[in-house]
Amino acid sequence: MITIGLDPDIHLGPLTLAWHGIFTAVGIFAGLWLALRLIQPRVSEEDASAVAFWGVVAGIVGARLVHVFDCWTGCGPLPDGYVAHPELIPQIWTGGIAVWGAAIFGVLAGLVVALRRGVPVGYAADAAAPSIGLGFAVGRIGDVINGEHQAIACEAPWGLCVGYTSPETLGQAGPVHLVAGYDMALSLVTVAGVLLLRGRGLPDGFVFWLWMAAYAAQRFLLGYLRLGDPRYAFALREDQVIGVLVLAAALPMLWRLRPRGGRTAVAA
Repeated sequence: MITIGLDPDIHLGPLTLAWHGIFTAVGIFAGLWLALRLIQPRVSEEDASAVAFWGVVAGIVGARLVHVFDCWTGCGPLPDGYVAHPELIPQIWTGGIAVWGAAIFGVLAGLVVALRRGVPVGYAADAAAPSIGLGFAVGRIGDVINGEHQAIACEAPWGLCVGYTSPETLGQAGPVHLVAGYDMALSLVTVAGVLLLRGRGLPDGFVFWLWMAAYAAQRFLLGYLRLGDPRYAFALREDQVIGVLVLAAALPMLWRLRPRGGRTAVAA
């Protein structure tokens, strides 16, 4: 078992910084950097910056809203839920975001801005996919340090077993599965995969929907290793339900955009 004894916060005299917040910010900037590099050949810097900016703003808001909804009646470190503590809803700096909210709201806002500015949507989406995935992967470093996401017991040799020892940690004494670490590793694999596929003559938008399908499947499967969150339809967690819905949208789009003997379709 790997022991993690890091304090979730950095204490610099009177100043306290949360590892979660630090790596969330680093993840956002890493994703922006990659997105702007990938989109440049066909999109002006002004248009690309506008799409990225509003995508990030909406992603942050959406990530918080989905978390608040998921924990409305209680979850994890907030057993009474936001229904009992509505004053905590805007306090995003204290932690609590849902990456599905970031992905969905960020993509929708980026889509609206792209359409208004005449940016090729499918091409921009293909650039956004690995960028969002990279941001998620970097942000998960903070989750690993914090011990977020309660997990089931871990039994070697197939699992990465961890235990948390800091008095301030959100993590379990263990051994439990390092679910946030699994998510980070799989996100990096999918980022590498879609980057390799870009520029290979695939229809615009295909890489984006392929990434969405892969990420949805990833979150659905990892959901079975997590504990402590509300269950919804068919005893599935919220992230699993969203994963099913995203897959239901992604698979028809992949079929529609599939390569057809040299013809290139462009996503609307």
